[in-house]
Amino acid sequence: MAKFDKSMFDYVVDETQRLQRNNKVWDFFGASIGIGKFIETVKSLGGYLQSLGIGKGDNVILCLGNIPNAIIGFYAINACGAVANLVHPLIPSEALRKMSEDMNTKAFILFDEFYSKYEWLEKSNKQVILCSVSDFLPRAYKIPYNLYIHNKVKNIKYDSRLVRFKDTLKKGCVLDKMEIRGDDIAVYMHSGGTTGKSKTVMLSNDAFNHLADNVIDLIGGGVDDSEGMLMVLPLFHNFGLGICMHTVISAGGQAVMMPKFNAKAACRLIRRARVTYMAGVPNMYSKIVASGKFKGKYLRKIKNCYCGGEKLSDEIKKSFENAMAKSGNPIKLCAGYGLTEGGICCVNTMDIHREGSLGKPVKNNEFAIIDDDNNFLEPMQKGMIALTCNTMMTGYYASPELDKEVFFEDNQGRKWLKTGDIGYMDSDGYVYFVDRVKRMVKISGINIFPQEIEDCVNKFSGIVRSCVIPYTENGKTFLKLYIVVEDAVAANEEYLDALRTYIANNLLKYNMPKIIEVAKSLPLTQIGKVDFKKLSGEQAVD
Repeated sequence: MAKFDKSMFDYVVDETQRLQRNNKVWDFFGASIGIGKFIETVKSLGGYLQSLGIGKGDNVILCLGNIPNAIIGFYAINACGAVANLVHPLIPSEALRKMSEDMNTKAFILFDEFYSKYEWLEKSNKQVILCSVSDFLPRAYKIPYNLYIHNKVKNIKYDSRLVRFKDTLKKGCVLDKMEIRGDDIAVYMHSGGTTGKSKTVMLSNDAFNHLADNVIDLIGGGVDDSEGMLMVLPLFHNFGLGICMHTVISAGGQAVMMPKFNAKAACRLIRRARVTYMAGVPNMYSKIVASGKFKGKYLRKIKNCYCGGEKLSDEIKKSFENAMAKSGNPIKLCAGYGLTEGGICCVNTMDIHREGSLGKPVKNNEFAIIDDDNNFLEPMQKGMIALTCNTMMTGYYASPELDKEVFFEDNQGRKWLKTGDIGYMDSDGYVYFVDRVKRMVKISGINIFPQEIEDCVNKFSGIVRSCVIPYTENGKTFLKLYIVVEDAVAANEEYLDALRTYIANNLLKYNMPKIIEVAKSLPLTQIGKVDFKKLSGEQAVD
């Protein structure tokens, strides 16, 4: 369709034509930019990239957090037909070097404060654009930040190859119009964190354009800058890029940017800025409520709150909704489901909501539960979640063998994506998550789902967080349970015995951990999930 068959940047331009040119695109510590000036700024940087010889199909590494430079940089890359290669800004230097060589990266857009760690890049002939957090800060923040960062950037020697982001905008470059199609690749997104060895997902322009349209339809249509989304999730995450940035800007709302999450600061930001929508992971909502600052009349302007990334516990959902109700705004925390390869596919809403579920598929998404032979299962039968949608990835970068593993066609010729998640659907079409296929453990021939154990354990009095990992001892597989308890809880043997009894009374005997270890904290991923892979690597039982 013509509406989606274009670049992501052109989609934003077309969808925001209805707005006043001073309609605010973002709120960054109180600073903002109008949509008219934003579009011209993107075109200016896009023209500069073209002057470097960057064009259709080339890839540019964008290695930034949630700052305005990242939004401008992304759309500028997109406007000249190149691919935005989105990378975690804390990626190790050697991993970035290998990635850039393997993928033949043409240029880099990076934080200036991290540049000194890329010694190999200083010696290369690759074009580098360095961004400072202060580039778009209001004056009250700009001066103290520049003083803080001075020693990290004072030795950078700028030249024609190494330039400041803000200087590229002064060159007055003109963007030559490119013929960009919806099915052209817009984004490379890496699914495995900061190692540089992860799978690389290729996502097209129309996948994100459709995603924006699907979600805008979900909230009832376009808005203006009186509406704002708290933008905490990073741009190198599908949820952050697709929802918090592309959907919000395309809809006409403000992206209320928060480069680094802090619960009390988030509450102040929600109060000060025009935050009417929130999207985050369970850990974010848990910390906001626990801060003690999430209260007051200002919460009444919030219209919708969405939660994804991992399973939302009943405790976090209940505590958040209680806080909202006490403030006079009894809205629900709506759990949803998505993945890098498929976008945001399924969500509860205020009107269509079933407790414990992930909601129903959004517009243009269809779900199925399949067995090992890709046969569709009946309601309430557990199997792998599969989906067919218009937000699906094109495939994995240079990995046709992986594409064969995750894609299949039904007898009508429709293309389906196997998600790697175990779940089921009820007879009304609500989707339920059980666990990741890769986390499933077989004990005595029985399929054990660590998530199911964690869901049970997290309901036990005094437990804040838990994680179950398998380990092998004398050729047999056992389970180890890590728990984090509240400060006031004495996790002695009596407490642990009561926990074991609770597990035994609620789950099959095969789910009983052989070892329970009390930890002060558990490692978390960048978006707040428990990092079970790291725990599995650290556990020392043999």
